[in-house]
Amino acid sequence: MGLKLVRVDDRLIHGQVVTIWLKALNARRIVIVDDRTARDEFLREVITLSAPPGVPVEVLDVESGTQRVLVLAADPEPVIVLVRTPIVALHLREAGVAFPLLNVGGLGAGPTRKPLYRNISANPEELEAMRRLESMGTSVELRIVENDRPVAFRSVDK
Repeated sequence: MGLKLVRVDDRLIHGQVVTIWLKALNARRIVIVDDRTARDEFLREVITLSAPPGVPVEVLDVESGTQRVLVLAADPEPVIVLVRTPIVALHLREAGVAFPLLNVGGLGAGPTRKPLYRNISANPEELEAMRRLESMGTSVELRIVENDRPVAFRSVDK
């Protein structure tokens, strides 16, 4: 299976993803599935330039990104898939993308968001998406960087 990591991070590519996760997982490609980023040419360029040299970055909307991730899941190339929200991860899973684990590494605070763990908060729709993923057999962990101790979503979902 080529999907080494499916990660929720509202910042998408940043230092932790690039320096820690890519190296730890020996991933060779990053695929971002996010409508807003796919529509914004400037943001796409900034995100693409954030990756280290030699690591291709694909920025796709949810519809085309879902189809691409379905293909990559069957390919042996090690890939990291990044989404801004667990709602998109649930969409991928419901579309047939099988992944045993969803890593939630960054969801910022806000007025409708409930703090879960460190810098991770979620709104009611995101909480429900994570619950549904778990009911479908995908474990949800809260873990910011690879060497952090993973925290099971169900242990903080109160």
